[in-house]
Formats: sequence, structure tokens, C-alpha cells
Amino acid sequence: MLPASAVRWVWDDPRRIPYLLVWKSRRDGEIKRAVRVARSVSHTTLHEAESVEIKWTDGGTVRVYLSWRWQPHGGRSLLLRCWRCQRTCRSLYGARIGNDGRYYVVWRADWECRQCAGLSYSSEGGYLRGSGRGAIAAIFRAYGPLPRPEPWYPYVFTSPEEAAEAGVCAVNP
Repeated sequence: MLPASAVRWVWDDPRRIPYLLVWKSRRDGEIKRAVRVARSVSHTTLHEAESVEIKWTDGGTVRVYLSWRWQPHGGRSLLLRCWRCQRTCRSLYGARIGNDGRYYVVWRADWECRQCAGLSYSSEGGYLRGSGRGAIAAIFRAYGPLPRPEPWYPYVFTSPEEAAEAGVCAVNP
């Protein structure tokens, strides 16, 4: 998940430096994904929509366009635009559900909204609530619903030294 709040930190930084976003496994702390996010620089005189450039570790880049919404109190909030359907949302996803003919598999995506990526909520299917008459439903009624899984937010770093201090990467001398 690429939250708009992390992109806003990149956008609002007056230094205009790229940020490192790292997603670590909850089980063993192993790094699963890492990207570099930087403000896009226009090399033309044409007016272009505001965007950030996201660079994968394999060198592939994706441009994500920003959309600002005015709030009733006078502030503005940032939303990200899905490149596939042009819908604005608070988060984009770097994984999508695919079908290899026998099973559903997870493939890398170029930062799409939840619907375009084919993702569903963890509560779909009734696993988080106890309904019905069976023995499992009785356990849910006795102990309450299962806790919802935590969102998989990235760790955000502004420098390689900061990432090295957190044990994410090594800094070359």
C-alpha cells in the first residue's frame, strides 16, 4: 500500500529530495519491497499535472499523478490518481491479483487502486465476525471477533544514513 500521506511528505519537503519507502515482512522483518519516491520534474514549458515518480529496485519507474481536494476548514488533502481508471483514492497498491489458469497469484502492479488491482478487503467472506450456528460461530460469540489485520504501511526514510540506522540498508563509505 502506498498511502497518500507518505507521498505528501515527499511533496511538502522543501529540500525536494527523494525518499526511500521500504515494506518489511511482519513475520521475520525481511525487506519485501522498496521504492524511491521523488517529485517529478518537468523538462518542458507546458503545464503538466503534479506528480511523483516512483522507482522500483529493478529500475522500472511509474509516474503517479496527484489530486488535491479542498476541505471545509480551508485546508487541502492529497489523493492519488489510479492510472488505469483515473479514480482518485487515498492509497494505491503495488500488487495485483492475477490468474495463472489454476490459482490466483499476486503480481507486481504499477500502483493501481484496490478495484483495478482486484484486491478485496480481509473482512469479505465473514471471517472477522461470528455469525451462524456452528461451533466456530459459538467461539466467536464467546471471545468476540478476530482482530483486523494491520495495514501494511511502508517505513519512510529521507536519507541512506537514516535507513542504515534502522537496519534497512548498509551505507557505503
